[in-house]
Amino acid sequence: MSGRIVRAGSKKSKPVKPEKPYPTFPLFSHASGKWAKKVRGRMHYFGEWADPEGALNEWLAVKDYLIAGRDPKEAIGYDINDLVHDFLDSKQQQHRHGELTLAGLNDYQKAGQMIANFFGKARLVATLDTPDFSRLRSNFPESWAPATVNNQIARISAIFNFAYDEGKVDRPIRKGKNFKRVSRKRQRLERAKKPKRLFDAVELHRLIGAADFQLKAMILLGINCGYGNADCGRLEIPTIDFKRSWIEDLRQKTAVERAAWLWPETIQALQHAIDNRYSSAPASLAERVFVTKRRQSWYKENGKSDPISVAFRKLTEKVGCRREGIGFYSLRHTFETIAGNSRDQIAVNYVMGHSDESMAQVYREGIDPKRIIAACSFVRRWFLRGRWPLVRMKMPKNVRRIQFNEQTA
Repeated sequence: MSGRIVRAGSKKSKPVKPEKPYPTFPLFSHASGKWAKKVRGRMHYFGEWADPEGALNEWLAVKDYLIAGRDPKEAIGYDINDLVHDFLDSKQQQHRHGELTLAGLNDYQKAGQMIANFFGKARLVATLDTPDFSRLRSNFPESWAPATVNNQIARISAIFNFAYDEGKVDRPIRKGKNFKRVSRKRQRLERAKKPKRLFDAVELHRLIGAADFQLKAMILLGINCGYGNADCGRLEIPTIDFKRSWIEDLRQKTAVERAAWLWPETIQALQHAIDNRYSSAPASLAERVFVTKRRQSWYKENGKSDPISVAFRKLTEKVGCRREGIGFYSLRHTFETIAGNSRDQIAVNYVMGHSDESMAQVYREGIDPKRIIAACSFVRRWFLRGRWPLVRMKMPKNVRRIQFNEQTA
């Protein structure tokens, strides 16, 4: 008996072809392990089965050329990789000139990475249209807050507007109505669901009483001057006039002048923080008021970490006033809210360092320091009243209450 003997199991089973990712997917799975498309009687192959999105991008990049019977090699042009690279180069230049913070540059880099990952680096910019941006918008994480969504849309729009502004494509890239910012109404609705970013005066006294000498001074700066994380982390000693109880500088975020009258409590805390600074700090931090135990800055310019927020969160947990969404920057919200009741919003804006695009600001050449003192004093009187509940808890019933002296305010 002649013939070839085939052993059981020696024949390899064929892999099962995957289904289309969605019904309108223009490619089909080919036995070669790639996605394919037959155009003008000829088969064309694209990405692997495992990467249908990449295969789709390859198809879209040469689609018009294949249908027209032209060589797809002509499709080589300005792609996503070129766009992101050129755009970030321009932002790097702005950063070197001091026009863009490192944190802002990092945000643009993340936006560029999202574009490259979603569309593919080889995708031609000119082939993008409204359905592509609609899909990108739908791909945003549902956990993103409205402000995060709006910021990302603004960055991505800036990147693609750059392509047309620089003459890299011959028409503006249409992003469509679905690629739009979250409406102001929805932002208000989302904000209404969250707790107000405010501390009451009693909470502030509890926090200050439990804080270390550096964080205590930072908290007082937050409620006295509306200082945020970056303001405290960057604060330098020459900015403070201890004789006049005055602090004056240029707010880096808005490049707007600001000034504040320092409370006696704040002056004392700042002086103590400076006198007890950790030694052996690098020369770049020699003038800083606050330096960490590791001899580093309390504010990271790259925006990737925030030591002040971490320390403040631990403090709020320690004293039992931790609330989701309420952090160190809420001190700035609290100052604005309380100081607004002083009925001198111009003085409050000056302390906060808010930018004012009104015509009045164009003509306003300064402000009377007494108005600033009045606004800061108003908040101090509110702050001092927060001591009373703590005094009641600590003092025996038969001990006469001691009135606080507010004459310095």
